[in-house]
Amino acid sequence: MTFLRLTLLICLLLSCWANAEQQNLTSQAQKLDTNALTQELKETVNKDIQQYSERHHWSNVVSKIKVQLPAAAASLPVCPTTFIIASQDNQSQPVGRLKRQVKCESPTVNWRLNATVYVQLTLPVMVARTLIHRDELITRGMLDSQMLQLKAPKNIIIDAEQVIGLHAIRRIRQGQLITENLLKKPFLINKGDQVLIVAKKGKFEASTKGVALEHGKMHEQIRVENKATQKVIHARVSAQGKVETIF
Repeated sequence: MTFLRLTLLICLLLSCWANAEQQNLTSQAQKLDTNALTQELKETVNKDIQQYSERHHWSNVVSKIKVQLPAAAASLPVCPTTFIIASQDNQSQPVGRLKRQVKCESPTVNWRLNATVYVQLTLPVMVARTLIHRDELITRGMLDSQMLQLKAPKNIIIDAEQVIGLHAIRRIRQGQLITENLLKKPFLINKGDQVLIVAKKGKFEASTKGVALEHGKMHEQIRVENKATQKVIHARVSAQGKVETIF
């Protein structure tokens, strides 16, 4: 009799343990798969990188993406519908520290969480092959391509054609990354150019040849040497290779 009771007790305990284990497995199965969510976030950010690269003609881009979810994510119930992932920052360049919101919206489950995505990109960019002086016209021989690791947004230049013909706003060191804030649009007239000096007064107009002593953009006033008289005058840039005297 005692043996029978002991056997029944053991069976009862085993049954309770099995039920508890089953409930535990069921509970775990109904929890959010954070690994799957992490992978989906990586894929979404990768698509953003690809689209941005296509729009800005980036090539040979290698990405490194790390996702950080809040600790509470593991306790959320599984989402029966597709995740809704939206940007939570105003960062157009998909690099550095990005904020993404993940939402689950269904008739039975409704939750949201904020994730942080760290993106590092490696791609070829333009750097100075030689020392470039302030106001110097940039030529192809002054440029080189070099792989760069981007860990934060930066106005990089990836194509030499975007730089050639522009002027340096300030001195650019050899090997220095060339960015948009270091460049300015080309001048209509460059220092040393042969120019046509036009003098107008009423219906009277006369012209002579001169040499520009300064760079000049449209409507800017520059110093010009009159080749006939060797006098230096101030004239206003009116077109490519053409200036007008100021009365």
